[in-house]
Amino acid sequence: MSAVLVAVGTLVGVACTAPAPRGAFRVPAETCADVVLVTARGSSQEVASDETLSIHRRFRSSMAALAPTRTYRIVEIGDLDGDRILDVGGYPAVGFGDVLGVDLRSDPINDLAVIGGYNESRRVGSEETVSVLAQLTAACPDSRLVVVGTSMGADAIAQGLVTVPASTLGRIDALHLFGDPRFMVGPWMRGPNTKVPSGHGLLGIRRQYVPPGIAARTVSWCGEFDGTCTGLWPISIFQAIPNCDELRQFAWCASRHIDYDYWAHEPAMREAVESVARRAGWAPAT
Repeated sequence: MSAVLVAVGTLVGVACTAPAPRGAFRVPAETCADVVLVTARGSSQEVASDETLSIHRRFRSSMAALAPTRTYRIVEIGDLDGDRILDVGGYPAVGFGDVLGVDLRSDPINDLAVIGGYNESRRVGSEETVSVLAQLTAACPDSRLVVVGTSMGADAIAQGLVTVPASTLGRIDALHLFGDPRFMVGPWMRGPNTKVPSGHGLLGIRRQYVPPGIAARTVSWCGEFDGTCTGLWPISIFQAIPNCDELRQFAWCASRHIDYDYWAHEPAMREAVESVARRAGWAPAT
């Protein structure tokens, strides 16, 4: 896939990717609660996308089942005020049509220079995530944090966490990533029958997959037919299969890059809330 991107990048080499405007990244004052969930959506998705709302719904149901007396809030990167409208200067999660372009600030390890649009969008997401976590740590000293990213959002969050101080990392009780394009095989992997021949996802490795201070609380979900996290880009063709809701008995219709709501969101959010309750010392729900 890298060779394909390089070839395409040669054709669009005259187009450089300008830095995107950064927003104020202000978290509403009323965000503090017993648990705060922070999520970042995947590329091409609008804020409050179906996939994001699936994560939020599963988180709510897990809180109701496992910590019914505890309060919670949900914050979406790019829509901090929760009005379902992209914040000015917020994480844009650009689609494929805006991905290409030469990235003059590319990191030879963490970036492919020919997908400058992707890199710039991810940078905004990373900066916003870091800002949000810093604000929550300062303003909500008693809040437990759960952080979740999907696809580009997973990459943005993980890249941002590298710059987060240990004191903030210690506040995150669970980190869950879905379909990370820079997936790396490790103890965090969840994916029945999933094979990652190169050991990493489609966009190569990150300098550090996640910081050591949170690795033990990280779960990274990678579907068997997800060409993005497995690095097997040809199997992405299975995303074009119509009416997969009627063919879920087949792995190629149940474990693609767009199927995490089907098999992974529910156990992920249950595991996340269990991690919060365990680390907080909360008594099990009865």
